[in-house]
Amino acid sequence: MELKVKDIKIIDKYIIKQILFGLFIVSSILLGIAWLSQVIRLLSYLVNNNIGFWSFLKMTSLLIPDLLVIIFPIALFAVILFVYNKLTSDKELIIMEAVGMSARDLSRPTIILSIIITLICFLVTLYFSPIYATKYRTFIFDNQNDVSALLIQEGEFNQITEGLTLYVKSSQDNILSDIFINDQRQKNRVRTILAEQGIVSTTNSNISLALVNGSIQEKAKDKYTFGTFEKYTADLGVIAKNSVRSKRPAELSLFELLKAKDLGYADEQTYPKYLVEFHKRLIQPLYNIVFALIALLAIFKSALNKRSNSKNMIFAISGMVGYQMLYISLFDLIRVHPNLYPIVYVVTLFSIIVMLRFLYSDKPLIIKRLRKKSV
Repeated sequence: MELKVKDIKIIDKYIIKQILFGLFIVSSILLGIAWLSQVIRLLSYLVNNNIGFWSFLKMTSLLIPDLLVIIFPIALFAVILFVYNKLTSDKELIIMEAVGMSARDLSRPTIILSIIITLICFLVTLYFSPIYATKYRTFIFDNQNDVSALLIQEGEFNQITEGLTLYVKSSQDNILSDIFINDQRQKNRVRTILAEQGIVSTTNSNISLALVNGSIQEKAKDKYTFGTFEKYTADLGVIAKNSVRSKRPAELSLFELLKAKDLGYADEQTYPKYLVEFHKRLIQPLYNIVFALIALLAIFKSALNKRSNSKNMIFAISGMVGYQMLYISLFDLIRVHPNLYPIVYVVTLFSIIVMLRFLYSDKPLIIKRLRKKSV
């Protein structure tokens, strides 16, 4: 019995549909776990800097592109094993092979899907990741260099510098309301300032408050003075930090990474970090194809019976973990010896070619023997 092209397309769609559904579920779960781990890591920073809920969501969402590139290969690997093992246990894979479908036919939809996911990951690593990394680092930098993070302790007396105490009732979008300032920085002089509102501003590298509608009371050598104002600028005596930051490798485009020394981002000592980031951007998406092939080899080139499914899983997981360890070692090698970077590409491409050749070989599948025994 020979399958028609129409029947093959139906089977391909059937397999792809199951893998896509599983990929969505597993990726969502892994993304949730990875995102939660990042939240826990950043929790103390978020609390100490008094970052609001929506700002917190915006900040952590910027981590998603990098997390997806890491998660997709692992999720695809797990889903392929699950779907094909389920097809085997339900005898569907045996029936497909019995009507003339080879390992090449049965693995084709999965390989096509892994190539599509690889292209998506390339889009993320080459375009979206630098953009989102820049936004994330800018968000962190702005918060670390914003003195208002010190001021926005609503309902508390904050000692900004020695002799200067500030109290604000509420704060929103850098606008403070119901402000109390007690200034004893000058000897034998105490100044008390009350204001309805104030805006944090930077003037001549100093942090100050532009106050609106308030009063000033001053005591100097037993002499009291009192006055009101519509606008008043109060110098807080805090030096503004440098508003310029250096970019990290994750924020640069491929061209900027390659020319990091010429563009002034790196020197001779730090350049290997930029070089490693450059090659990671080009290699990491290929993990999807490599891990998919490892899973397919475990399915089609191992004994497919109930007793050996656990062995197939161990073989597949060991292969996947082994490749991860190999890639980590190779990138560590590049960091020390930058001129050896071609090794990473040779190992990756050689592995893909060898696995495809073995998967598409004419060696009889164990599944044939299983079918003959069942007959």
